[in-house]
Amino acid sequence: MGLLSKKISPDELKTKLSIHEQRLTARENELKKKKDKSRDESKQALASGNDREYRVSSRRYSMLDGQVGTISNMVEMAQSMTDVIEMQQGLKEVVEIGNDLGKYQKQLGINTGQLEGAITNIRTSMEKVNVATSTMTSAMDAAMSGGQELTDVQDSLRAELMAEIEGESVDKQELDKQIKEELKQ
Repeated sequence: MGLLSKKISPDELKTKLSIHEQRLTARENELKKKKDKSRDESKQALASGNDREYRVSSRRYSMLDGQVGTISNMVEMAQSMTDVIEMQQGLKEVVEIGNDLGKYQKQLGINTGQLEGAITNIRTSMEKVNVATSTMTSAMDAAMSGGQELTDVQDSLRAELMAEIEGESVDKQELDKQIKEELKQ
C-alpha cells in the first residue's frame, strides 16, 4: 500500500487512516454476518445430530471469530493512530508555546527547568501512547494464532448451542402439552 513510503502530512495520514478504518469496519461487518451464519449452521447440525457437519461449521465459526477479533483490533489500532496524530499536532503547538514561554522566562529571569520538566512529561505521555499501540499490535498477532484456542471456541460454541437446543425442546414440549390440554377441553 505504500502508506509510509514518503513523508506525508498529518492531515493526509488521518485521511488515509480514516479510509482504511472504514474499509476494515465494512469487512468486519461482513465477517460478523458470516460468523452468525456459521453459528446457525452449527446449531442446526447439532440439533440434527450431524457431528461431521457440526465440526465443519464450528471450525468455520472459530476461524471467522478469530478474523473478526483481528480486524476489530486493527480498527481500534487505526483509531488510536488517528488519536496519536491529533495529540502530536497539539503537542507541537504546546512545544512552540513552551519555547516562547521559555524565552519570556529567560527575559524575566525565571527558572526554565520546570518548563522543561513539563515538556519531558508530555513526551513521556506520547511514548506511553506508542507503547499502547505496540501492545495492540501484539494482541492482534496473538489473536491470529489458532491451535488450542480453536478447540476451546468450538467446545464453548457446542455447549452454548446445546443449551439453546435443549431450551427450545423444553419450550416445544410445554407447548405440545398445552395444546393437548386445550384439545381435551
